[in-house]
Amino acid sequence: MFAWQVLQRSVCHRDGHWFLKLLQAETDRMDGWCRQMELDQRDNDLPEDILGKMRSAMGSAQLLMSQKFQQFRELCEENLNPNAHPRPVASDLAGFWDMLQLSIENISLKFDELHQLRANSWRPLDPPDRKERRLPPPVPKKPPKGPHHHPPLARDRSLESSEKQRQEARKRLMAAKRAASVRQNSATESADSIEIYIPEAQTRL
Repeated sequence: MFAWQVLQRSVCHRDGHWFLKLLQAETDRMDGWCRQMELDQRDNDLPEDILGKMRSAMGSAQLLMSQKFQQFRELCEENLNPNAHPRPVASDLAGFWDMLQLSIENISLKFDELHQLRANSWRPLDPPDRKERRLPPPVPKKPPKGPHHHPPLARDRSLESSEKQRQEARKRLMAAKRAASVRQNSATESADSIEIYIPEAQTRL
């Protein structure tokens, strides 16, 4: 037998009968949970918060079984009825069942918590890492403020910039001194080249 033939046969088996078996198994499981919770309520003096959890879980399970489960059961029966119109196909049943799985999982989590409470003698559950979760996250330290507290890189850049400024100022000062010296020498040479002119008539007097 080829693989595609095995796959085709397995898909064909997922008809109304197959889903009705799954539905009945889930119904029996939730019925058992609800009966156990009723016994626990009767045989134990439970605090109000735990009783509230029980009522919530049992109410959700009973509501799911009386409405959605019943609706799905009718769809499965219509799938098995060749005279039904419109007749839901296997893919319709699979889609509805996937949607039911979300509700079943949520209710299962509620009963799982109750089962853990029973195993803990109906005392509140205290996870070992609760104290760790309450610890606030460490606050990063802020760098101290002030002109003398720079990061190493910023401080190095600041020193380098100051050194460059001093070198440029020194160059400008030297250039100014050279210019002043040149002007002074030029003035001296001009003074030396000036000749005093005395008119001849005045010299005769």
